[in-house]
Amino acid sequence: MAKTAFVTGATGLLGRQVIRAFDKAAWTVVGTGFSRAKPPSILKLDLEDQDAIDAALDQTKRRQPLPGQMRPRP
Repeated sequence: MAKTAFVTGATGLLGRQVIRAFDKAAWTVVGTGFSRAKPPSILKLDLEDQDAIDAALDQTKRRQPLPGQMRPRP
């Protein structure tokens, strides 16, 4: 079974390094950010919007592309 990491704060210093580490380990990585998010590589997600969080996690679990995002790597 493929492993998927859902990284919040992916546009920050630590978040970028976390994404690199998971990517290097051959995980599927879905990165999120807010103020500096640049779809399709980083999904813009407001962590204060529970509906948006639920939708993003749901779609990630089903491996469907999120709005403005490319399909996750296998």
